[in-house]
Amino acid sequence: MNIVSIKFTRKQSFYLNEINKEQFYSICTNIESNLHKDDSILMITSLSQSQNIANASAYLALAFSEQRKRVLVVDANLRQPSLHQVFNIDNSFGLTNLLLNEKPNINEHAIHIKGHLFCIPTSEAIYEPATLLTLETLPTLIEEWKKDFDIILFHTSDSLNKPDANIVAKYCDGIILAIQEGRDKLEKIAGVKMQFDRANLEISGSMIIS
Repeated sequence: MNIVSIKFTRKQSFYLNEINKEQFYSICTNIESNLHKDDSILMITSLSQSQNIANASAYLALAFSEQRKRVLVVDANLRQPSLHQVFNIDNSFGLTNLLLNEKPNINEHAIHIKGHLFCIPTSEAIYEPATLLTLETLPTLIEEWKKDFDIILFHTSDSLNKPDANIVAKYCDGIILAIQEGRDKLEKIAGVKMQFDRANLEISGSMIIS
């Protein structure tokens, strides 16, 4: 399992500076080295949520897109939606609505961020997350997205004591565990790894965020 350390400043606008650009490009390279040629669905999860976890998902998606890949980052953290705040985009319609099959033309609802990067936020509608994510519409959505995007990156809720990330992970080719330095204890990290191991899901890489 490859590990890369990321440091965020307290106030950081949405762009890759020369320091964190190398770090995120390195993560992209490490992840791709662990994937098969046609694998394209990735997931970021964590032990606990914070703004830096959402930032890491956004920056990783941006780094992939700057390598001339069409990237769709999906906010699947239905408990604590945050990517719409990182990107400063409308959250009135999103993944929840698509999972409920409220609009048939799903690709019209991917919001263009910049360059080759697009995002689907969660939406303001509130439903039980685990119930939504187990609907048969999720794999259907993924198959449709794969026709238009090279990389699909799911930003999910934390993996401790919640089933959401494990549900999404079943459809992913790679799992990235975001670890918060000084906050996430070793025994809890081991517990999350064991949780994925029991489900026959392998963590492809980790980011240590400080």
